[in-house]
Amino acid sequence: MASFLHICLLSALCLLACCYGIELSLNRQPPTRKSCGVLTCEETIDTSLSNTTYDEQADSVAVLRSVSRVSVFRKASTGSSGIANDNPDVLIGSISSEAPSLTRVADGRKIDGLLETGRVTMRVELGKQNDCEAVFTCQVRGLDPQGREVVRTTILVQQPVQEEDGDALVPVMPPQLLASLQQLISQSMGGLEKSMQDQIGQLHEDLKNRSDSFESRMENNILNLQKEFDDRSNTFEKRISTKLAQFRSGSKRDFKDSLETTGLRLFEEQREVLGNVSESLERALNDTSHMLYSLESSLELLSARDETTLVAVKNDTKIIREILASGEINARCVANDTSFDLSEVTTCSKGMNDDQETMYAPYIKTFDATLGREVLCDTSTDDGGWIVVQRRATGDVDFYRNWEDYKRGFGDFSGDFWLGNDAIHNLTNAYPHELRIDMRAQDKDIFSQYTSFKIEDESDNYRLRLGSYFGTAGEQSNFGLSYHNNFEFSTFDRDNDAYSGNCASNNHGAWWYRSCLQSNLNGRWGFKDKTGVSINVGLFNLYPTFTEMKVRRI
Repeated sequence: MASFLHICLLSALCLLACCYGIELSLNRQPPTRKSCGVLTCEETIDTSLSNTTYDEQADSVAVLRSVSRVSVFRKASTGSSGIANDNPDVLIGSISSEAPSLTRVADGRKIDGLLETGRVTMRVELGKQNDCEAVFTCQVRGLDPQGREVVRTTILVQQPVQEEDGDALVPVMPPQLLASLQQLISQSMGGLEKSMQDQIGQLHEDLKNRSDSFESRMENNILNLQKEFDDRSNTFEKRISTKLAQFRSGSKRDFKDSLETTGLRLFEEQREVLGNVSESLERALNDTSHMLYSLESSLELLSARDETTLVAVKNDTKIIREILASGEINARCVANDTSFDLSEVTTCSKGMNDDQETMYAPYIKTFDATLGREVLCDTSTDDGGWIVVQRRATGDVDFYRNWEDYKRGFGDFSGDFWLGNDAIHNLTNAYPHELRIDMRAQDKDIFSQYTSFKIEDESDNYRLRLGSYFGTAGEQSNFGLSYHNNFEFSTFDRDNDAYSGNCASNNHGAWWYRSCLQSNLNGRWGFKDKTGVSINVGLFNLYPTFTEMKVRRI
C-alpha cells in the first residue's frame, strides 16, 4: 500500500512539473561526502509560443515564453509540519536576464545558476545538515505568451517520514495540499488534453497545406529554371559567335599596325614628359594616366595574338609610371624592360561592373590618384566602388597599437589591415564619401551604412564626422558607431576621450572613444566582452567574426 501511494504521489508531482514547467528537487545522495544533498530548481521555456498561438483555455497552466529572474529562498524548518510560516525568507541566490550566470560558494553552500535559451537551472550543493532539513522555495518571474508578467513559486518541504515493511519511505503530506494537488492535476490535464488535440489537428492541416504548396512551388521553380537556363544558353552562344566573328574579321597586319602606332605614341609621350618634368609634372601625369587607360583596352584585344610584343609594351609602360612617380629626369627608357601590371590603373568607382564585357574580381588592387598609392577596391558590394579602410577577418594582425601605427597604417591587403588615419583623412576630405561596415555575427551577414563620413586631420586628433544610419544591423539612435560621432581618435599612448580614465587602454583597442564605447571594431580578436571586437546596436551586443569598413565617393 505504501509503495502504491508513493508511486501515485510521484506521478502527481511529475504531472505538476510538466504542467507548470518548474521542477524543484533535493537529491540526498550528493556527489561528494562533504555535502548532505543537492537542491535543483529547473524551468523549461517555450520561446516558440506567441499571443496568436496561445490557447486561452490553458491560462491555468501559465506557460512561460521568457524568464526574467529565478531566485531560491530558504526558511528554517520548525515544528512537526516542517513549514515555518513566521520565519523570513532568506535569499540563497538568483540569476536574471541581466546576469544570466552565477557561480558562488558561501555559508557552506556551492551555488551554480545558468539562464539559457529554452531552459533555466539553479543548483545548490548543501554542506550543512540543517540545510537538508529546511524548507526551500524556488520563484520564477517571466512573461506568458500574451506578454503578461507571471510569478510562479514552488516550495520543497522536508517532511517527516514513516517506515513501512522496513524498506519503503512514504512522504507525509497535509490533506489540504493533497486536495489542491488533485484539483490542479484535474484542471491541467483537461486543458492539456484539449490543447494537444487542437494542436495535432492544426499540425495535420498545416502539413497538408505546406506539402501541396511546396510541391506546386517546386514544379514552378523547375520550369522557371529550365526556361532561364535555355534563354541564357542561347544568349551566351550568340555572344560567343559574335565575338569570334568580330575577332576573325581582322588580320594580323591590322594588329601589327595598331601595335606599332601605339608604341610610337607611347615613346612620343615619354620624350615629351621627360623633357618637361621640371615645368609641368602634374599636367604630364594626367595626360599619361588617360593614355594608360586607352592603352589597357588595346592591350586586352592584342594579348591573344601577339603575346611577345604585348609584354614589351607593358614593360615600357611600367618604366613611364616609375619615372613619373619618382620625378627623376635621368630615367631609364629601355624597350624590352618588363614588370608593369596595367590592372593598377583601374578606377575604383560605383558601377564599375556595369559593363558586361569587363568584369572584375570581387576585390582588386588599384592605384588611387588622390592618395598617390595602391588601395584595395571592393568591386561587387552594392554596385561596387568601395575603398576598404579596415578589415578584421583572420586575427593575424594585432590591432592594439600606438598612435604612429594608426597614423601610417599597418597590415596587408591579403589579410587584416588598417589603411591609416592620414590616408583616410586625405581621401574623405578631397571629395564627399559615404561609409559602409560589413559584418558577420551570429552566422548572419549584416551591414551598417552612413550617408556621409570623414575624419579631421591630426591637429584635431582625426575627429569623426558621421551622417545618418541605415542598414540591417538594427542600430538604434545613439548606439553603434553613431554614439562616437564628433569624438576624437584615441590610442593607449594618446588619450583623447571624454572619460576620466583611458578608454583605449581599458578596452584594449583604438577608436573614436567617448565615455567609453558602444562599438569597438579594433578590439581584441576572439574576445566576447567589452575589450573584444564588438558593437552594441541598442537591444543587444554583437561580437562579429568578420568586419570590413569601406568608403565610396558620393
